[in-house]
Amino acid sequence: MEQVASQISIKGIREGLLMTVPDRGSFADLLALLRAELTQKQAFLQGSRVALQVGYRKLNKEDLRDLQTLFEQNQLELWAVLAEETAAREAARDLALATRLSGSQTDLNGNLLTQVPEPATAVPAEKPQGGLILKETLRSGRSVYHEGHVVIIGDVNPGAEIVAGGDVIVWGRLRGLVHAGALGDETAVICALELTPTQLRIADQIAISPDEKRGRAIPEQAAIRNGQIVAEMWQR
Repeated sequence: MEQVASQISIKGIREGLLMTVPDRGSFADLLALLRAELTQKQAFLQGSRVALQVGYRKLNKEDLRDLQTLFEQNQLELWAVLAEETAAREAARDLALATRLSGSQTDLNGNLLTQVPEPATAVPAEKPQGGLILKETLRSGRSVYHEGHVVIIGDVNPGAEIVAGGDVIVWGRLRGLVHAGALGDETAVICALELTPTQLRIADQIAISPDEKRGRAIPEQAAIRNGQIVAEMWQR
């Protein structure tokens, strides 16, 4: 079996997750690699919408159906296939899959658009390795998934959800559900200016906020101490 040169990369994007796979090796190798990755990170990925970036890999409609089935078996939705090969893009469109991300500077065939002015508030396409920063309030129904650290500059309202492989920092009020260290990192922490979540998770530990009302809000940090989640003053 031909060895695949690189591993799978997973990043959080506004539409869900961007999963980049190697564009070398057989399709059977790709399925095996994806199956192992999805099984290992099931708790982190489950329920996500996935855009799959396949580069110059040659894929036909039957290949894409097999990929759709694999994602569905792992409670994931494959909604987009980003490919450099024209045939792969056409096969994706035949299956009603998107072939570009919203806001990308390409046409429907993946060709770069020319003379596109860059907005003054544009976000760099490549985010810093390991971190996702969002300057917004997460409202009910909004979910954010990222394999590294997540920083929210704004509030996290009840009904919103953050799942991160690393730490979660909220520069605002945290009142939704947050899972830090979702890939098993027990050293991950959750910090917020006001920590009143519906539920906190760190690795495999779960904590729920007490019912009693608090006095003046203070910045707090949640971490695992002696096998359980505890909240303490956040020393910024």
